[in-house]
Amino acid sequence: MDLMSILAVICLLLVAIVFSPLGLGGGILYVPIMHYMLNWEIRESLVASLTLVLMVSIGSSLAHSKSGFADYDAAKLGRISAAPSAIIGVLLSGLLLSAVGDIGIKIIATIIISFVIERTIRKTISRDEGSVLDIDLSDNKSKYAAGSSFAGLSSGILGIGGGAILVTINRSILKMDSKKAAGTSYMVVSTIVPIALVSHILMSRNLDLIIEQSGLLSVIMIPLMVLFSAYYGAKYAIKYLPKQAVTVVFLLVVSVSLLRYLLDLFSSV
Repeated sequence: MDLMSILAVICLLLVAIVFSPLGLGGGILYVPIMHYMLNWEIRESLVASLTLVLMVSIGSSLAHSKSGFADYDAAKLGRISAAPSAIIGVLLSGLLLSAVGDIGIKIIATIIISFVIERTIRKTISRDEGSVLDIDLSDNKSKYAAGSSFAGLSSGILGIGGGAILVTINRSILKMDSKKAAGTSYMVVSTIVPIALVSHILMSRNLDLIIEQSGLLSVIMIPLMVLFSAYYGAKYAIKYLPKQAVTVVFLLVVSVSLLRYLLDLFSSV
């Protein structure tokens, strides 16, 4: 394993640790790491990203659920709404890659990340986190279902878990606090990501290529390392990390990804 590969693995584990308390799977950064650091094609990067997002969502979901930070009714509706959208997203991803190449994927990623950053900053500036009061899901079913469907669509197209969108709608529509929003997000992500992952593998038929590029041992060990990193990262953060710190870290890591995509888009103009 060369130096760049070692650095990439370290980055993958750090993303799992940092993203685990945020309600995110890390796909927003996993795809750039695979694509830019390891020089993988976008198709392979999407499959690898979804695999790691699944590990993060499982580990973090366990940590959040055990601590009572999850809304099971919202998660159920989110799963039902997002699952079919994830399959549609995979099909759209294939069409985009065939029609315009990976530039289409990067443009959509830039738009979605910008939206999430804007909504998070607006929520932070409003300073209403201290007066959080969960809103009844029954009054917002249509809005929540639409938002969850968008998260599923994004998961299929971009190889992400859709957690950034789910956390945003959990906080803006149902007014959850940051920890409950994260736990509920992971419950949905851990359901829709396997659907998107299997769909991508069946459509691209590139699993053999991924194993050849990274090696069978890495294919097994790295996801397991990410799983444990996410579990213990979330477990620590739930107990000790202040809510404001969660929001700041969220904005920083997502902004880095946005800047990298923007640089790539400008260089291709």
